[in-house]
Amino acid sequence: MVALRGSRNNYQLSAHDEDLQDAPPLTQSAARMRNKEGTAKGRAIARLSAATGLTLSLSQFSVTRTAVGDTGPSTPVEWRYEVTTGQGARARHWTLMVDMDDVPAGAQGNGPDRPHVGYSYWCTGYDPVARVNGHIFVEYVSASR
Repeated sequence: MVALRGSRNNYQLSAHDEDLQDAPPLTQSAARMRNKEGTAKGRAIARLSAATGLTLSLSQFSVTRTAVGDTGPSTPVEWRYEVTTGQGARARHWTLMVDMDDVPAGAQGNGPDRPHVGYSYWCTGYDPVARVNGHIFVEYVSASR
């Protein structure tokens, strides 16, 4: 595994993580001008689609959390989508999430401490899938959960 560039807690990239930061990472003002948040959300949706076999777009997800951000007092920072596929004994219930996060310096925890768009998925029922978490790292997000 490789350590995430700029990480203060030595976060190790997993197979479900992707680093879109420039080399070297952009400064705060430059990161706002060349915002990669939309690209990161698109990649998270593409990864969810590939992992689940579902055809997805962010418009199918419901906003489950908002926060104060650069775009206003109610910026969406977490989205959720649930769907059941199959029938009867072969029914599968998928839960998918996308979120934006920027953990402040010095905050405790074992997750990444760099701005990122995160994604999670899991499935219950027939042929269950344990929860998988992934991150698309960028220099800047407009709001954080």
